[in-house]
Amino acid sequence: MFFDNASTTKVDDTIIQNLKKINDEFFYNPSALYSEGLKTKIFLEKMRKDILKNLNAEDYELIFTGSATEANNLAVFGTLKKNIRKILVSIGEHPSIYNTVCEIKNQGFQVEFIKLNNDGSVDIDDFKNKMTSDVGLISIMHVCNENGAINNIEEIVNIAKSINEKVIIHCDGVQAVGKINVNLDNLNVDMYTISAHKIHGFKGVGALIFNKKIKLKPIIYGGGQENNIRSGTENVYGIYSLYKAVDIAVNNLQINYNHVMNLKNHFIEKLENTGISFKLHSGNNCSPYIMSISFLGCRAETLLNLLSDENIFVGNGSACSSKKSGNRILEAQGIPMSEIESNLRISFSKYNTIEEVGYLIESISKCVNDYLLKIKKHF
Repeated sequence: MFFDNASTTKVDDTIIQNLKKINDEFFYNPSALYSEGLKTKIFLEKMRKDILKNLNAEDYELIFTGSATEANNLAVFGTLKKNIRKILVSIGEHPSIYNTVCEIKNQGFQVEFIKLNNDGSVDIDDFKNKMTSDVGLISIMHVCNENGAINNIEEIVNIAKSINEKVIIHCDGVQAVGKINVNLDNLNVDMYTISAHKIHGFKGVGALIFNKKIKLKPIIYGGGQENNIRSGTENVYGIYSLYKAVDIAVNNLQINYNHVMNLKNHFIEKLENTGISFKLHSGNNCSPYIMSISFLGCRAETLLNLLSDENIFVGNGSACSSKKSGNRILEAQGIPMSEIESNLRISFSKYNTIEEVGYLIESISKCVNDYLLKIKKHF
């Protein structure tokens, strides 16, 4: 049973069912000049417009990419200019932003990291202190992929623009779209990243949505597709999955949100009844889709493997950095190392059920108690 939906999700049944039709009608190259190529291009543009419409992004454009990681790289490198004197990034960003800005810092740009609160959200006071008129680029995620913390992007944008109205603000919205309300016209960010496989689309496709006033430089060169910003023949199948996944998720947002919130509440309530010692690292203002939880006295990696033997699959942090020791984000929250070493990430989707959550609790209880008993016998 899969409870690592923050890393990836099962493809939506509707998307799978429609693939043959898409393959029959739109397998052509959108850049081809014959009629079927033009028809595919029209279909591609319709999907682009519909995604923007679903996210209330009327003043924005959209570039399809091969992943959210690529979109995040495009957001940074595509707007980077020599006259940008300072860049602000939250310490809690996904590796595709964090490692990217570490690279440009090595190239001589001034990068400052914004602290996190204990719940994993951005420390607004620290942001205010570091936001000066010479900041040219900001990147702060909408929903944290480690603990589900929701950042107040509107407030951050208002503060930043009041100090430097020309500052470019990027937001990684990968864990937000389809899970919480996303209205880009209200958020007023300059760039916003989305991904298909986090909301039941295919892996290998993402997009960067950006204000029409932003001039992006390409980071991939070739035939000049995607308005000369992202070369490479468009992945029509993948783009269809992104378009359809956004459409399904946005139009069923409240139903799915309520379902997942019920799963989370049920999980916490029943887990408390087991008597197991645990500690949640997800605060009140967070997405119900993601939980950061430490099972005290247990090593996370061992517990993860024990659960896997019970056919339960959970995460121990971002799948993009799971091979690295420690946890940058939890450390920035001020969580003790003993709790970080026992931390798992449990993340739900619309396909999870109450019955599955019941089995999850039973399996956690069994594995934790077995683990602690072995430790006790060893000593």
